[in-house]
Order: sequence, then C-alpha cells, then structure tokens
Amino acid sequence: MKRSTSLAFAISFLLGSQASYALTPWQDGAPEIIIYTSGGAAQDKAYGEVVKKTLASSGTLDIFDDVNPKNGNVGSRWTSYFFIGNKNLGEGLADKKILLEKRIAGAAGYGVVPLVAPVPVAIEHLNITATKAADWQSNNPATLVANAPNLWKAEISNINGTKFLTKKVSDAGFLGIDPNSLLKPGTENYPTPVNEVITGKPELKWPTNIKSVPSQFNVIPTGGLVYGVGVTQDLYQVLQVAQKRAGILPSTVKVGGYSESDLPTLNRNVLGSFFAGKIGNWEQFTFVDQATGKTKSLLDEDVLTEAGVAKPSKNADKLTPVGVGRRNNGAAIGGVAYAKLLNYPGSANSIPPARPTANKATDESVALPIVKSPTGTSDTGNLLKDWQAGTNVSGYNNVVEGAGNARIWGLAFNSADRNNSVKADGTGGDAWRYIKVDGYAPTLTNVAAGNYPLWAEGTFIYLKKNAKDGLWESKTKLLKTLADDLGSPTVANSVNTNQPWGKTGIFATTADPRGFVNDVPFQDANPVVPFSHIGSDGIVHLEITPVTRCSTFLVESMTHFPAKLFYQKQLKSGEEPCRLKTLSFMCIAV
Repeated sequence: MKRSTSLAFAISFLLGSQASYALTPWQDGAPEIIIYTSGGAAQDKAYGEVVKKTLASSGTLDIFDDVNPKNGNVGSRWTSYFFIGNKNLGEGLADKKILLEKRIAGAAGYGVVPLVAPVPVAIEHLNITATKAADWQSNNPATLVANAPNLWKAEISNINGTKFLTKKVSDAGFLGIDPNSLLKPGTENYPTPVNEVITGKPELKWPTNIKSVPSQFNVIPTGGLVYGVGVTQDLYQVLQVAQKRAGILPSTVKVGGYSESDLPTLNRNVLGSFFAGKIGNWEQFTFVDQATGKTKSLLDEDVLTEAGVAKPSKNADKLTPVGVGRRNNGAAIGGVAYAKLLNYPGSANSIPPARPTANKATDESVALPIVKSPTGTSDTGNLLKDWQAGTNVSGYNNVVEGAGNARIWGLAFNSADRNNSVKADGTGGDAWRYIKVDGYAPTLTNVAAGNYPLWAEGTFIYLKKNAKDGLWESKTKLLKTLADDLGSPTVANSVNTNQPWGKTGIFATTADPRGFVNDVPFQDANPVVPFSHIGSDGIVHLEITPVTRCSTFLVESMTHFPAKLFYQKQLKSGEEPCRLKTLSFMCIAV
C-alpha cells in the first residue's frame, strides 16, 4: 500500500530519529476497518500496550486523545488508535488501515448496557475520520508532544462536540468486572447514563431492566486487576500515628513514609462500615493508646501534632464529616468494592453502599458522611486532592467556597496503579495515599498468596455473529486477539506499576485456557495468580469466593504450621503443578 510521507518527513525533521511515520485520515485517507469499543479505565495501560505491540505494525501507530475542558485530563474519555494491521494478524487485518476507538466515559456500564440492550443504544464515540489536521491543531497548539511523536489531542466540549464525536453502537465492551455483576436492576451496580457532551443531557433511550448478557454474545475473561483504597494525605498520616500508638504499626515507622511496612491498615469490616455510610463523622472513630491505656480520638491535638497536620473542617453541626468516595453506578471499581466489603448486591439483605450527597453546599454542610460518586479513576484522584486541599477543582467539594475551608478526611476506591510518583519517604505525587486492607498492601504478591481481597477479573464482550456487518469476521478476530493479550502475563508485566510498597496492576490467572502456571515463590515478572472467580458454569462471577483452578498442588510452605510441609502428587506426563507458596490451609490433591 502506497502511503504519503510528506507529513511524516516534517515530523521526523522536527523531532529527530524517535519519530515514526504518521497515520492520519487527512493525510492517508479513511481507515478500511473501524472498530468502536467502550468500557472502563481499569486496564487502560494494557489496552494501549496490546495495540502497540500486537495489533499495529511497527512505526504506523498514531494516537488521538480528547482533552477534558473541566480538568485538563488527556484521554480520560476517548482515545482512538489509527494503525496498519500487523502481519501476524493474518488475512483480513494484516496491512489494513485500522481505526480502533476506546471510550471510557461512563465507565464499565457503557461497555455492557448499550451493547446488550434489546435495541442497542448508540453512544458518543470519538470521530477522527471527519476531521482535518487544523481541527486538532486549532484546539491545542502543542499537538505533537515533545519526545512522543504521533500523539494528537483536542479539547472537546459541547461547543465543538459535533465535529469530534459521532453516535455509534459499540462493537465491543471491555469491563474490569464480569458484566452480570453490573446487570442488577434496582441496585447501585446497575449502570445509569451520564450526560452526553453534545446535548448536556443523559441518554433517553437507556434500558433499566437488563438482567443478564444474552447468549449471542461472547464473554471473554481478560485477566485480573488489583484495586485499592486511597485516603487523603492528612488522614494517612493521622492513621499512622494512631496505629503506632495502638501497637499495630512498629514504633520505628516514620510519619509520611510510604514503604510497605509504613502503610496503615483498615480491615474489611471497618471499610465496609465507612462505605455503607455507617461511620459519619471522625468523632466516632477512636483507638486505644497502649502507653496510657486510654481511648483517644484521631482529632486529639497531640495526635494531630505528631502527624503534622491541621484539623479538618467541621460541618454546620460542629462535627467533622467523613468523606466517602464511591463510584458512579455501573463502574467496575465500585462493583468490586461493594462485593468484597459489603457482599452487595449478591447476598440477600446485604447492606448497600451509601447514597451520594447532592453537589450543593447546603447539602454537604450538614451531611454525615459526605458521599461522592466520581465518574472515573482520574476524577477519584481529583476528589481526594480537593478534600485534602479544601479546593473544588473536581466539582465535588462544595462544602464552603474558597480554598482551605473545606478540608475533609476522606477515603475512596480506585485501581491500585494510580499516583505512582510518590517516593518511599512519602514525598512527591498527589496528596493522597493507598492503605493496606486486612494488613496487606494491594500488591500482586499479596493477591497471589490469597491475602489481599480487592481484585477482580476483567471481561470483553461482543456479538458472536453480526450478519449486518460484512467486516465482522475480521473485527472479532482483532477483538479476540486484544482480549487474549489483556489476559497475558507478558503484557501485564510490561505495563504494571512499581509503587514504593510493591508492584501492582494486572495479572493472568491459572484459569486461563492457555495454561499459565504461577511461580514459587511468586515472581512479579510472571504475574500469574492461582485463584479465580470462575464458577462451576465456567463464567466469572465476582460475587463468589475465588478458589484455585488447579487440580494438582505443590505446597512448599505453610505459615500456620511449625515446620515446612511438602506434598506432591505423582504427575502424569505433560501435567503441570499449580505451585502455591503461602497458604493458611492445607491443600491435598486427589
């Protein structure tokens, strides 16, 4: 295929040898295959890595991101990948101009409800095929980012939305959770529509009663992701002081430190109480100081002094509100947290998460707790930053106007791979921190050992057949490749995040039909976890307890026994053992 190189030459001349050929619709013509996908941000980095390493021919990838005018976040709603199909993709895809678009606005709910509805719902997708170079450059003069050629971005709002957005039914949905966990009508999990950019109003044709994914859809597991609980930096340091005094943390912990041994912890029952709204103010939250035997408040002056923080704001009733950052209905992160901490909505009579507080100062000034539902992972971080600083950049912190007057000690759910520029000494990064759950940090190692609870497998969903689309065979071939690679330990290792407290991110499981085997001891470079939420029906169910998917065990050590015990079944020819390093129970293979 002949391609124009004039723009590519200009870019190369400006940016040096790191530049590659540009592939744009205004320079190279319309794509031959367009695939629209929608869902959550849980596996964002892995999605992009698969496109770069597996789907695109080397040097042909251009990436187009939106810029959110509300907060300046890049690619937080839409990203389009334009590339030449890798030869390894085979007939129908190799050497084709392919446009693969990823919408994460609205989170996982938009990867399932509009797709599986009896009448599929067309939603806003990023449209670069009707644009010109000037359309992108006029909105952001720095179109070509230094040291990263072939990246394009444009601020998209209701003013120019009709130029950059088109309403289409998604070809596939990608979720950080199994779709049936969200399809619970009448619950806090069931997705609700977000406001469209063009109209400023929610989608009116949104169905509200879908209970399961129809049988004509493929539902493919894509590996797991570790989730975490973030807290405002002041709360993090106060918890450290309280837990040092209570004997939970070593006395040697330096306040603000961020290594694994420094992280304060909250157990599942306490976290569930927070997120169910049962602990409304910080006056309710106390600890026993071992030195004096007395019960103390986190708000006591000596605690605040040792933590090096000021008192947070009080509400109109002179109480100190707890800030609770849950997620919008239909977000995978929320669904994981509710299932793991509240058994919601899977168990009869389970307690639901607290309902959101209205975004009005009059409501927030008396609310206990103050509950917010950010609509994305970036929004969640922005909410915690606002609570820490007393600002309202996110639009969720309206207690009192003016910086510094609405400082809230808050907690929020997020994926565990965010805010990774914080150093071990606690400096750097945004002003919020992860904590441990049940005494364990949100690391891959702790998930693999069965010690850390906040994780779930993702899924990809798309129609098995689509007679109305002549390119469906090629599209599903690409989608299956994308889904499979999202569950690959090789891809996971290439995108996972090193935090001061350990490595975290995504992982493969031994339930994968490709037969991945976990290492003993666990190796971050081969992130394969021996547990899965796959049920007896062969489908992922977040609401069941994860169990190992291996029939043969090699048990190398057991922490609850005084001596190292070994058991190994006689393996059949070609049979691989499932190796588990640290268990609190005895495994017997039969």
